[in-house]
Amino acid sequence: MRILKIGVIIILLLNITGCWSSKVELDELTFVYGMFIDKGKEPGTVEITINSPLPNRLNAAGQPSIGGGGDGNTYSTVSKTAGTIADAMLLIQKDLTRQLSLAQLKVIVLGKTFAEQGISELLLWIEREPSLPLGAFVMASPGSAKEMNTLTPIYEQIPSDVLRNFGSERYLFSTTIKDCLYAEASGVGFAINNLSFGKKEEISKDGKPEFWAGIQGAMLFQKDKMKGVLKLKEGRALAWAAGSLKLAVYSVDWDEGKSAASVVFVSTKSSKKLNKTDKGPVFTVNLKGKASVIYLRDPKNRDAEELGQIIIAKLKEKVSDNLNEAIRNTQKAGADVLQLGLLLEWNDPKQWKQLRERWDNYYAQEADIKVKTDFSIVDFGTAK
Repeated sequence: MRILKIGVIIILLLNITGCWSSKVELDELTFVYGMFIDKGKEPGTVEITINSPLPNRLNAAGQPSIGGGGDGNTYSTVSKTAGTIADAMLLIQKDLTRQLSLAQLKVIVLGKTFAEQGISELLLWIEREPSLPLGAFVMASPGSAKEMNTLTPIYEQIPSDVLRNFGSERYLFSTTIKDCLYAEASGVGFAINNLSFGKKEEISKDGKPEFWAGIQGAMLFQKDKMKGVLKLKEGRALAWAAGSLKLAVYSVDWDEGKSAASVVFVSTKSSKKLNKTDKGPVFTVNLKGKASVIYLRDPKNRDAEELGQIIIAKLKEKVSDNLNEAIRNTQKAGADVLQLGLLLEWNDPKQWKQLRERWDNYYAQEADIKVKTDFSIVDFGTAK
């Protein structure tokens, strides 16, 4: 027994000894924060651009370090083109003095032409790259993904941090690597933020142009195929229905434009329901929200109760129209972004078994989808 106890103690002590000789020190790694993927200029090639911070340009507080050398950028960019994503990453590694690490990846941005040809290669690479964090956000560029790396990070240190916040703050969709893999494996669709990009009117202190990025809508996928895009207002309604939207601001008017109000939804919820009928499944998408009035113009000086009824009626009409238009566009594109196929599988496996093989066509041509809304006004500010 004594020998057994000593053996257990030795094993435990081995677990708290110094690091193994195979370890890699932090100062020997290049942490990739952003990955930008474009179709290569040559047929059958892909261009990969990475974005990584430069620790030697930052001080202990994470601010730009004086005397860091170079042009003062706190991040670096490297691009390589090859036949596959894995080969392009290998070429990038060959030009670096540190070992690449994808463990801190924040965002993957897809160029429009790369997305249009399909992202099956990317998904296959992700499945076989164990170091990739499944929580990294996936977004799309209206043109080249690489150009997104040139945006000017005003409040952040590097461009990928700006793009990451678009997802983490849930301004629209917050689609991650995990979401894409899940949708592809399940045979349904997904949506990602479709970014905007442009040059700012002002220039930087050193006379160089500055660029900005934003969100202009959503890009739709069915499995691994890009199927279409939505404008911002339809994308916002669809993100709400998908449970991704955090805050939403809407403006409505009545009395031929003489009266108007703007509200911010401080609470947004959604649910999906399936009803089985003789004619087939009927899907209902329900949006719920609590709104605070942040602007009000009412020449007739109505009381709060009457105003609340008018504003809610106008909001229901506007949001319902936006979501119905978004759903129609997803059906035209054949992209089951709300993943109603999974809802059918869960509630009616027998019906799903009959429709699964032709679900793409069924969703596009036959799916019956209804929209309901349930809103309330929580306050009118200090005016009422």
